Amino acid sequence: MIQTETSETSETAGPDTAEDGTSTAQLRAALTERLVEHRTDRARTLLASLRELVPATDLTGPDGTPDAFDNAVLHHAFQQARIAARTRDADRATRAVRLWQNRAALRARAVPTAVGPVLVVRAEDCAAVDDDRLGSQMYLLENLREQDAGEREQIARTLNQAVDAALAVGSDVLRSSTAVVIWTEVVPLGATCRSYTFDFLPSTVVLNWTDEPLRLGETLVHEATHSWLNESLASEGVAFEDGGPRFHSPWKNEDRPVFGIVHAALAFANVIHYLSRIQPASDDGSQLAAVLRRRLEVEMESLEIGHASALECFDQVDSDRLRAYLRAAVADARRAV
Repeated sequence: MIQTETSETSETAGPDTAEDGTSTAQLRAALTERLVEHRTDRARTLLASLRELVPATDLTGPDGTPDAFDNAVLHHAFQQARIAARTRDADRATRAVRLWQNRAALRARAVPTAVGPVLVVRAEDCAAVDDDRLGSQMYLLENLREQDAGEREQIARTLNQAVDAALAVGSDVLRSSTAVVIWTEVVPLGATCRSYTFDFLPSTVVLNWTDEPLRLGETLVHEATHSWLNESLASEGVAFEDGGPRFHSPWKNEDRPVFGIVHAALAFANVIHYLSRIQPASDDGSQLAAVLRRRLEVEMESLEIGHASALECFDQVDSDRLRAYLRAAVADARRAV
């Protein structure tokens, strides 16, 4: 394991670099390449499990390495099949298989974006799954209704503007980890946008929709980071000890395990990277400008409070390059303004 440095030492590295001189972008690219390669093995495992859960079905795999879209759909199908097996629901098992078999049709109705197809659906059109073990409501793709043409056009316009804005400032995490957006409600500009992901549904985000692209872009960056990190931890073989120490999280104002702190620190570091680069002109007195300025101020303050805990938790990541990337990304965020 790399020797732990103090926060002062970590700040001596140049902008956008790790302490060995490797750029943050290079570290992220190498980790993403490994993450994508790992999807092939994961897809093979899930398809084998699907065949066991739903015998006598024709389940072909994706051509080559599954992209984020196929990867997301396969995980939705697998979760549906697991529930079907547990509840002995033969109809649900059939629907789970068809979800994967009909992935080309889902891809056709997805919104074309610069990061690939992104399926945007209402939560009410998905299968809601109640599970007390989860902290948030889970939704799974199922039989989706046809969208109104006007609604689809508006969604596509806002989504593409959000994606393009994020990519324009270097938030490339969307390229590997954004494929399914499930929205629960539309919220106004100044409202908090609640969003979340699950580690077993990669590249899927559940969120409050907003028609302001820059705010939607922030949410997409945040949740794509969580999804990316979940897959990266798996591809790097990193696991955290159950029942280990807990650390105060300024992001949730509660004590959280190492896993939660690592996730929060990287997600909000990436949010700071995004927000710091879309800040409005000083003479912009619009509500959007005020919201963007306040969002950056809040997240910079939270990262400062949580910085020491984040570094301590990063030391529990048993992957040299992932640990280096985490430290470099947070160091970059602290220098953002």
